[in-house]
Formats: sequence, C-alpha cells, structure tokens
Amino acid sequence: MKSLPAIVFVFAVLSTGTRATTGTNESKFVPTQDWQEIKEGQAIPEGLHVRINLTTGKKEAKLLDKEDGGSDDSSLSMVPGEELKDHKPVRSDGSPTVAGMKLDALREALKDIPANEYAEEPEDESTRGRFKSYEQIKQELKDANVELKSDSEIMADLFDRFGETLMQSSPTDRQELDALFEDLQYLAHQIDNALQFIDSGGVEKIIWPSMNRTDDASTRVQALKLLGTLVQNNPKAKVALIERNGGANLLTALGRATTTEEISAALYAFGGLVRKFPFAQKQLLTPHGYSVLYGVWQKKVELKVKVKVLQLIADVLEDYTNAIDPAGQNDPTTVEQYRSTQLVDGLRRTEFCKHVGEFFHQQKSPLIPEDNLTDETVQALKACKQLCHGAWSQCALFRHTLLVLRNNLDHRLDDDREVVEYRREIMRTIDELVADLYSQPRDEL
Repeated sequence: MKSLPAIVFVFAVLSTGTRATTGTNESKFVPTQDWQEIKEGQAIPEGLHVRINLTTGKKEAKLLDKEDGGSDDSSLSMVPGEELKDHKPVRSDGSPTVAGMKLDALREALKDIPANEYAEEPEDESTRGRFKSYEQIKQELKDANVELKSDSEIMADLFDRFGETLMQSSPTDRQELDALFEDLQYLAHQIDNALQFIDSGGVEKIIWPSMNRTDDASTRVQALKLLGTLVQNNPKAKVALIERNGGANLLTALGRATTTEEISAALYAFGGLVRKFPFAQKQLLTPHGYSVLYGVWQKKVELKVKVKVLQLIADVLEDYTNAIDPAGQNDPTTVEQYRSTQLVDGLRRTEFCKHVGEFFHQQKSPLIPEDNLTDETVQALKACKQLCHGAWSQCALFRHTLLVLRNNLDHRLDDDREVVEYRREIMRTIDELVADLYSQPRDEL
C-alpha cells in the first residue's frame, strides 16, 4: 500500500520571531533548504516554511524558497500553543487571525492531526468512475448467487407465475396463490407500480378471472383486496379502472357476496373507487347502486360490515357538501363535477333516510355493547343529519334508539375506567344529535 504524500500546512504570518512548543532553548534548529524535523522543545528562527507531515505526524521546517520571498520576514511557522506577536490582520474583536481564521481555532485543528497511512487513489479515476451502475451491481450480485430485481421485473415474474397457479387447487398451490396476491398487494401500494400493473394488463389477466371464480370465495376476496389497493388515493388508477368497466364489475361482486369477508373486501374496493371521484359516483351511485348498498343491511353478516355501508355513503355525502359549499372556494370545474352527480337527489329518490332509520333501529341491541361501532354509527348519522333532518326529527323510533344507546353508555361508565372518557365523548355526540333533531335531550328510559 502506498503511503499518502506528506501534506503541508504553510501559514503566512507577520511576526518577528517564535519559539518551539515548549518555549525552551535546549538545542538550536539550523534551517537549510531541505525539510528537517523539529525536535520536541526545539526553538526555531523566524521566516521558515513549517509543515506537519501526515505520514509521520512530525513537524518539519526549512528555509523559504526565493520565489516565496526567502529572505523576507513575511513567513513564519505556526506551532500549536505558540503565541503570535504583532500579527495582522486581526478580527474586529481584536483576536489574531490566519487566513481569516481565529488563531485559537487553528491551534485546536492542528493538535491531533493523525499520522495514519491512506491508500492512494488512482490519479486518473474520475468522480463518476467511483460509482457503480445498476447493471454492474446486478452482475456482481448475480456472481455471488444473489439476484437483484426491480419492482417491474418482480411484477412481470408474478404475472408469469399467476396464470398457472390460478388453475391449481391443491392446498400447496392455494398457499402459493395467496403468496402471489400478497406480493402484488405490496407492490400495488406504490402509485407507479399500481399504474404499471394496470397498463400491463393485470386487471384483465389477474383480477377479473379471480373475481369470476364462482366456486372459490378465497380467491375472490384476494382479488377484491388487490383491486381496492390499486385505487386507494390513486386518481389515474381510478380512471383506468372505470375505463375497464371496473365499477359495474364491483357492483356485481358486491351484490352477489354473502359472507362478511367478501362484502368487506368489495366495500373496500368500491369505496376506494367512488370516494373523491365524482365521475365514478355519477356512474355507480344510481338507483341500482343504492339498492345494492342498502341490500347489505339485510344480509346475515357482521355488524361492522353493515356500518361500513353507512360510513361510505356519509363520506361521499360529506365530500359533496364540502365541494359545493360557496365558502369552500373550490374551482368552478370541481363544483360542477360534484353537482353533476345529483347525489342529494339520488339519495332522496331512493329513500336513504328511511332505510338508514330502519337499519339503525334494527341494530339497536347489537350496537349497545359495541362502543366503537356505536361511535362510528353516530358519527356517520351526524354527517347525514342535514339531509335527513326532516325524516328523523319526525321519527319516534329514531329518537328512542339514540336515547337507548346514550343511557346504556351512561350506565356502563364505571365498568372500565380506561374507556370512561371515550364513552363520555360518544354520549356528547349523541346529545348534540338529539338536540339538533329534537331540541333538548331527555332521559326517558
């Protein structure tokens, strides 16, 4: 290994003389034209070149070359710990400087310069040459039996494996199919990967065939989850899916689903498609679409799935209200897009408020022990309050259900101290809703 050539620190200073680090005069330093080591405690005369050799860590000095003003008093060694006399220029605060730096700072910088040896870099190597290309790294990893692939290459491999795996039905192949869906969902979380999946025909090659497997509910669920992942917060993917008749296929899947898991996955995909996308709302939130959504409330599935339907409609209604609000300062194009959905008219024509009131009353008993679902339901009802004020304020059963839930929360406040504040917050929301609909709340039970 070649050692690094000595690095010279030379400082231009104006002084009449200096002493060595210890300030003693035990031996006299006789300068020559060659570099000589300065011994510990050795005094040196003024007007010398001084350097610190990074190879040895020693201080060295020699006479100034003539081209550097050899016989002048214009150059002096800098020795850590040595005072500098009559030095100019100085900082505004009066402290001496060298090349614009405080002397104290230079002293600290020179104290512990290492004497390590470093490998000499090839002189003709450019900065760009220090970095390896993707292909170089890939080849080196391949030589080491480590394969490096980009997301697009991984996705292409998954596509190739999927068709054959989908046709298998053994338990081992079922695990392989689930693993493929898991990998695809992971990739689809990234917007660019989701768009590449669609552009590569993933909807036609993977999602539609999987959703059409009438005898394989597990595969249908996985396909719906993948579809929901593709469209989450991805406007371009939503447009591409609508162009591929995705909305109609989703409504069909939601209508025929009968299990909690499949309906939940279908609502995840359907909600991801229609939320904040008025074009999809205009196409899908039709009398038929509302009929499919309201139909979930009549199916024998878990309550949490039924509450998701109410939350979805409440979210869409809230987006619509915010978009057309004159105080919202939305651009005219956005306002017109939302108005074109005629969302409020559609909900009224399909008697949304009536259906919600019946669902709410029917689920009174299941909701009582479920604090989270009660909270989610009441929050969704609150979002729909303006639309349904007339119907709900005239419905005694709706008011009765609200008060039953509130009083049960009140009776259970001390059951679990960790959720006392949470239950009180739900009660406050119910009180606000009751006050808005029926003036002041009253305990009637």
